[in-house]
Amino acid sequence: MRKIITLLVFAIFLTSVVSADILIQQQPETSYNLGEVVSIPVKVIENSAASGTLNTELLCEGSSRSISQGLIWLNSENSYQETKTLIIPLEREFIGELNGECEVRISFKNEIILTSKFTISNLINIDFPMDKVEFKPGENIIVKGKATKNNGKSANGVIELSVINDVKDINVMDSVKDGYFSINFSIPKDMPAGQYLTKVKVYEKDSEGQITNNGFVDYNILVVQVPTNLEIVFENKEVEPGTNLKVKTILHDQTGEPIESNSIITIKNANNKILEQAEKPTNEFLEYPVVYNQPPENWTVFAVSTQLTSESNFHIKEKKDVKAELINKTLIVTNVGNVPYNDTLVIKIGEQFVSLNITLGVDESEKFVMSAPDGQYEIEVTTAQGENKISGNAILTGDSIDVRKAAEGVANFARHPIVWIFIVAILGFMAFIVYRKGYQKSFIGYIKTKYKKKDTFQQLTGKKKEETTPFNSKNKAELSLSIKGEKQNVSLVCVHIKNMKDIEDSKNGAKETLQKIISTADEDKASLYENQDNLFFIFSSITTRTFKNEKTALRLAQKINETLTEHNKLAKQKIEFGISLNYGTIVGKREKDVLKFMSMGTLITGAKKIASIADKEILLGEKIKEKLMTDVKTEKQIRNNVAVYSIKNVRKEPEEKSKKFLNEFVKRMDKGGKNLFE
Repeated sequence: MRKIITLLVFAIFLTSVVSADILIQQQPETSYNLGEVVSIPVKVIENSAASGTLNTELLCEGSSRSISQGLIWLNSENSYQETKTLIIPLEREFIGELNGECEVRISFKNEIILTSKFTISNLINIDFPMDKVEFKPGENIIVKGKATKNNGKSANGVIELSVINDVKDINVMDSVKDGYFSINFSIPKDMPAGQYLTKVKVYEKDSEGQITNNGFVDYNILVVQVPTNLEIVFENKEVEPGTNLKVKTILHDQTGEPIESNSIITIKNANNKILEQAEKPTNEFLEYPVVYNQPPENWTVFAVSTQLTSESNFHIKEKKDVKAELINKTLIVTNVGNVPYNDTLVIKIGEQFVSLNITLGVDESEKFVMSAPDGQYEIEVTTAQGENKISGNAILTGDSIDVRKAAEGVANFARHPIVWIFIVAILGFMAFIVYRKGYQKSFIGYIKTKYKKKDTFQQLTGKKKEETTPFNSKNKAELSLSIKGEKQNVSLVCVHIKNMKDIEDSKNGAKETLQKIISTADEDKASLYENQDNLFFIFSSITTRTFKNEKTALRLAQKINETLTEHNKLAKQKIEFGISLNYGTIVGKREKDVLKFMSMGTLITGAKKIASIADKEILLGEKIKEKLMTDVKTEKQIRNNVAVYSIKNVRKEPEEKSKKFLNEFVKRMDKGGKNLFE
């Protein structure tokens, strides 16, 4: 019996020390995303019969979770070995919150083995190019890209895009298929200008609807200001004669916010005649004086800015008013309103009141003589409505208090016979003198001769002396307030004639010289625009048929400078001038050999200002200087707080250099006694 017990103990001991081998036939991949499956084939080998549990445990960065347990039975029938494929679903139900760098521990009996390390991630990488980040209100945006999981496999799920907006958020969704997505949305037309955070999120869900993998990208888009409305604002739409009309423009963007720009403001009267036209920055008042006697009527203001136009009316109020002046005992009443005055004035002389009915046309005056018993009186003139017009003191004479028209006093004076006797005596004496000295004949002859000479001048010339003849040009240009044409860049030469008034009255050839430079500009196909003391020569691709006009404009400016300088050397009547070169944008079109254009920005005003600063020289603006940088050497100067560029040197063209070289070569040959062409 003791022997049997000993054998059993020995058998149990042998069984307990049996050691199995666990072979991992394929290591896990290096990276997994949630929702995938980790599959690990293993083989358990024993050299004798054995049984037990194959334990699997997932270890991730200090945390662990038991995944599965399987029974292994090794015997002679399976040659003491068994192959198992360990399946680990990477779902929260099985692995909980484990992620990061992980490995699997496999154990059987006393044998323990670890797999190679791998990564479990829930990250999706989003890649999409954004070539454009600035958008206009109402513009459509298409976002295309690719979503890839951390292990390099394509994502399949949902994409969400949102733009954070204080007014109303933008939210759009679409699907991600095989890693690719395309989503589009529109910027609201009333979206305020500014920078906005845009969020793009891609995610996948499991069968329970829980998010497994996700990724997101944030970027900024810029919504720009777009002019949508041009408003005309009056300080007062009811303008009183004798005051200034104050009007300005406000350029609004898509949300009504103001935009800084320039506008051309035109004021027209009731007959559609242009009274004033000026370029003004938006939100800055233009003031126009309305004369005191301007009749009441409706005028129109027309404005243009960034191809937007606006029109509004204002009314010149009716002004019924008179002015009273007191000179000794004479009262002078003048209608200083803008309508006929038909009302009553109350004149207080001392303590008595006299009513005076006044009927006066605009600007008409009438005199009244006041009388009262001899003495000094306090005089006060008021309207029937009680408005005081004048107060003062006067020494009056007469029998009673009275106010009468001054003409009535003269008539009363003329009723006396002695007055007529005196007048007849004076006229008789004058007739005697004229008859004796022949004065009448010479005087009348002088008048006739003078009148005839004046009449002859007008008959011969067909015009008055102060009339002037406009310049002739084949290529005229006219400024237009509203035009639908081609937006283009132009080169501009501005010649400012500082003594234009003297030249118009001169007969010393100054006007002929100006006509000569206009003819020179015609040859270069420049369009002439005349504005007061300025001649603008516009080089537009519409007329020149080329977009490269900067050098041609420079050459014309040089020719004009040379022509005017040569004139001033020889002529008695000098031409005071300044020349500017500028570059900018117009909207223009050709109509019947006339270039109709609308200036954009400060092209015209800038050229005017620079030309007025120039003193018998050529000055360049910033933009044209940049265009001519390779051809002209300039020097920057600040004049009258304006940055201008004077010309230091103009680089010669290769053809001009060749001509100069040949001419100098021929001269040298001639001096040496040899002529190259003989």
